[in-house]
Amino acid sequence: MNTTRRAMISLSVANGLLLFGYGLSLPFFTVYLISQKGMSTAWAGLIIALSSLSRSFSSALAGELSDAFGRKNIMLWGLGLEVAAMLGLALCIEHQAHLGWILLTYFLTAFLGAAFRPASNAWISDNTTPKQRVEAFGIIRIGVNLGWALGPAVGGFLVRYSYSYAFYFTALAYALTVLYVQYTLQDKSTMTGQSRRPNFVSLVTSLKDSKLAKICLYVLLITAVNSQLVVGLSVHCHTYLKMPEYYIGWFFTINGLATILLQYPASKMMEKIRLSTALFLGCLFYAVGYGSVGFFGSFIPIAIGVFLASVGELIVNPAEQTITSNIADSRTRGRYLGMIMVFYNLGSSLGFFAAGWLGQYVAPVFLAGPWVIIGAVGLLAGVGFLRLRRDLSDEQDGKYNVPVPVKKDTVTLH
Repeated sequence: MNTTRRAMISLSVANGLLLFGYGLSLPFFTVYLISQKGMSTAWAGLIIALSSLSRSFSSALAGELSDAFGRKNIMLWGLGLEVAAMLGLALCIEHQAHLGWILLTYFLTAFLGAAFRPASNAWISDNTTPKQRVEAFGIIRIGVNLGWALGPAVGGFLVRYSYSYAFYFTALAYALTVLYVQYTLQDKSTMTGQSRRPNFVSLVTSLKDSKLAKICLYVLLITAVNSQLVVGLSVHCHTYLKMPEYYIGWFFTINGLATILLQYPASKMMEKIRLSTALFLGCLFYAVGYGSVGFFGSFIPIAIGVFLASVGELIVNPAEQTITSNIADSRTRGRYLGMIMVFYNLGSSLGFFAAGWLGQYVAPVFLAGPWVIIGAVGLLAGVGFLRLRRDLSDEQDGKYNVPVPVKKDTVTLH
């Protein structure tokens, strides 16, 4: 195993441990607010949406700070503060503190928890060549999905006994991640003196780069499509198709298993085509997968649609991270990748809102309508990514080792 791949696996383990810890407690926070604090569903949903917006803001800051102070430093500082905030939230829950204190510590965990990914993604870009990045981001996603698959399953047992126990164990998982990152990763950006002063104004002005602005727009659109698995599909299957809850759980399992089992071979195949082509194909899988859901009323065809959308996910995510890394230079990768995470979080918020609105106002009139709209948005994002090819160099678009035409010597006859 070469050094680069070993480093990617180490960071994949770190991401997996982090998502495992997240899954132990935070997916159940909405249930806690409703069942233990008597909060309405609408207010609980607003709290989650606001926390997503705070994550967007901190993603941008973390990306910029990682350019200034080093990727590893921001990963460690962000996680260290996150451990303290998570312990505070666990203590507030255990001692039944005032709701205001619980929400304050929760928003701190949401804000600080978003610092790791932009710095982590920038670290990947620093330690890989453009040709290696699709595979590298694919390896990271395997760890992320393993952690996400295991965390909520274990957390579901913990919250049956105590919500505070779940949050304490999350803090422990985060602390272990801090130690693991400290002893396994080296920071190339600080070692080579690539750091610079932070410039927060440039976070917004970076969107003057038309290539970044277009990527951010298409990421927002396709992330809104991707988020339908969480809210839109659950509402559709439970409310309109009257499917049992365990069917919905199986859809999540299909999504996770597809990503874990197919991510690496898909990443290797993507190395052979342009990134813009890969992104178009991934969006097309999304469009066909989710766009077809509304036309079926039984488990198997909807499961096939979820599988197709999952294939789209495992193509789009590493490709969008790679293409963003490729258009940035070594001193702005954190900033650019941070901005991508901003629009990723905004896209999730938009998708959650759209799922509720479409399910309430469109589905009663035309049951397949919400999914036709979602499919059209996915196709629109794919066409946008494909048209982006005109703005990219061959290397930025993932076409490497382009042969240089050799002029043949001409022979002049006298």
